[in-house]
Amino acid sequence: MLQVRVKPGVEDRIRGFFPWVYRSEIASFSRKPKKGEIVVVRDVNGKFLGYGYINPEVNIAIRILSFDKNEPVTPELIRKRIKQAYEYRKRLYINSNAYRLVHSEGDLLPGLIVDVYGSYLAVEFTTYGMNQFREVILDTLVELLRPKGIYEKVNEIAKRVEGLDVEERVIYGEVPEEVIIWEHDLKYYINIPQGQKTGFFLDQRNARKFVRNLVEPGDRCLDVFCHTGGFALNMKRAGAGEVIGVDISELALKEAEKNARLNGFTDIKWVKANAFDYLRELDKKGEKFDVIIIDPPSFAKNRAAVPNALRGYKELCVRGLKIAKSGGYLAIFSCSFHITEQHLLDVLLQASYDVRRQVRVIAKTFQDLDHPWILQMPNTLYLKGVWVEVV
Repeated sequence: MLQVRVKPGVEDRIRGFFPWVYRSEIASFSRKPKKGEIVVVRDVNGKFLGYGYINPEVNIAIRILSFDKNEPVTPELIRKRIKQAYEYRKRLYINSNAYRLVHSEGDLLPGLIVDVYGSYLAVEFTTYGMNQFREVILDTLVELLRPKGIYEKVNEIAKRVEGLDVEERVIYGEVPEEVIIWEHDLKYYINIPQGQKTGFFLDQRNARKFVRNLVEPGDRCLDVFCHTGGFALNMKRAGAGEVIGVDISELALKEAEKNARLNGFTDIKWVKANAFDYLRELDKKGEKFDVIIIDPPSFAKNRAAVPNALRGYKELCVRGLKIAKSGGYLAIFSCSFHITEQHLLDVLLQASYDVRRQVRVIAKTFQDLDHPWILQMPNTLYLKGVWVEVV
């Protein structure tokens, strides 16, 4: 087995269960590495640190799967981890038939995402090393869940960076163009092949439920970056009067309208528009709302993008605060690890100074528990939301 030694100082982080080794942190190899092979990671003195797989062509060269000298990386370990992930989800008592079964590093299976949509699965391999175990992974999923079909989603960035030879397609059974899932007391159409991510933003389940606590009967509500209408439908279910959903994607809005009809809602207004432009237009018209949700896509794919992303977040907060009624509520979310909770608090504070509105933080929400995050690996906490009352 390939032996890899890391540079002095790196070992402390690995002993603290951080599972990544960057290419620049590698001191030496026992021989020339092959992409995707299993390696033993050691400190500069040769002491054992962990087992993982390697891709010497990428920045995150090694991803560690085991920190136990007596637990090498084998197909049996992969199978065991998937079963452990499944048992963990059963303990959560998720009020839905759709959930994330495997959340990459959060389930000690870096490079693997598995989402369950009723009788169907969406699987995503994001690293070359994890793709080497695809046969045992698929066999284990079929054994555990007996799905009617499995669809492989492809992250194009990961495919290019990792050098993956994969394509989006049905890889087991049959997967229809649309399936219906339920979450709490609402139903949703899910388009697994064409939907963003694996088909639905499962990680916002708690936030979708929480918004109901804020809506009073007859309230005027706005869902910005509404995607397929998750927040809008929950606000309507809570008794909102007028609900407006805004998104730039015509496909997403068509799905949102179908979801509304599926649940008996015929009066939600769906608007195809650039969110920034639409918020400015609402402000110019003097429009006011009781509850405003702003859940944008990731503005910061990497650290270098953070400054521009923060300017975008501040603009959204300024516009949101301007159109919020006194006593109304505003929620702003980030789905990027690089945008922290403190970043959101800072841009909200700056925006409140600019528009001279006092705000009170009433809640913070994070990705739901089926998207676990590891304390020793901050990167696994990516979704944050800050909810404020505009005093």
